[in-house]
Amino acid sequence: MDRLFSYAFRPFFLLGVIYSMSAIILWILIWSGNLVLDWSRSPVHWHAHDMMMGLMAAAIAGFVLTAVANWTSRPPVAGWPLAILVTFWLAGRLAILAPTLSAMADGFFWLLLCVLVARELFSARNKRNYKVLAVVVALSLSDLLFHAGELRLLPALDLQRVLWAQLWLVVLLINVIGGRIIPAFTGNWLRQRAAVGEVLPPSSLPEPFGRVDQLAIGLLVVFVTGILFQWSNTVTVFLGLSCFAAQAWRLLRWKFWLTLSDPLVWMMHLSYAWLVTGILLWTLSLAGGMSVSAAVHALTIGAITSMIVSVGARAALGHTGRALKSHYLLTSAIVLLSLAALTRIVAATAGGQLWLEMATGLWVLALLCFAVRYVPILIGPAK
Repeated sequence: MDRLFSYAFRPFFLLGVIYSMSAIILWILIWSGNLVLDWSRSPVHWHAHDMMMGLMAAAIAGFVLTAVANWTSRPPVAGWPLAILVTFWLAGRLAILAPTLSAMADGFFWLLLCVLVARELFSARNKRNYKVLAVVVALSLSDLLFHAGELRLLPALDLQRVLWAQLWLVVLLINVIGGRIIPAFTGNWLRQRAAVGEVLPPSSLPEPFGRVDQLAIGLLVVFVTGILFQWSNTVTVFLGLSCFAAQAWRLLRWKFWLTLSDPLVWMMHLSYAWLVTGILLWTLSLAGGMSVSAAVHALTIGAITSMIVSVGARAALGHTGRALKSHYLLTSAIVLLSLAALTRIVAATAGGQLWLEMATGLWVLALLCFAVRYVPILIGPAK
């Protein structure tokens, strides 16, 4: 037990993957009409919320609390505080038929997570990462709003827009953190290749954070503001296309084509490419050319879940003293997630229960591949 709660990535990545496989199977049974639950909740809202506040919230807690120790040079959050945080998260997922209990558990989870992150950052005066805390606080507030709306405390609240806000906040977090770690890990890997004598093209290292990155993040914030506050479609489509171009330019500056020999590196680039694709698909949906569901699942399955698997695998290896090497099961998981995203996009555009079930099967198989490889590492001793 002490080992499981020695680092936040251990329990949260473990339970997040197991829960997401179970929840998606439950969802497809409900959606197909093969399972009817006696509850007051909207099945669609439950599905959207628990994918965000289930798998993705667990991944955020696991990554941020693990990374904050590196950012601040302080001991990792571990032991009883971590165990209590995990308990609140788990209670929120298990209280599926009791929305009031789920709301209370989620509220305590986000409150404690914010307190723990703030304590670490403020103690070390790590101002550089205050923006990460700001996103976590914003996610907390959005979840509070969702539960208030679901419990009809705010009957006029548009729950769909709250769910979209949660999704885009996670995308923004990937923009901030992913935009830092992807070029850093890529640069480190390229330097290692050069150190062993591999001939690389001139100026092969990823471009450092600069104005292009600032522009891409800034345009994303403005684009999302336009979506959530329902600006005119003409303005929002223009912003979406501008955001897509800036994000694509940002991705190209990281020179993904030089990493194709190492899946542990290129899979992060692939995850970010899905983020760029999701922005384009959302823009097309605003222009009336596509269902917004296609964009939602490009972001949730293709970008966010793939990034969770990519970064989770790297954290599990690095923090347990193992070599940073990929494994065929991890590579398979990433490929299957991309196939699941593509299949779900087809289901959103062409319709058909078969496509939906195929996407579900690919999702479960992808996370099963990850679990088979990494559960023993997450619960096992460090090397």
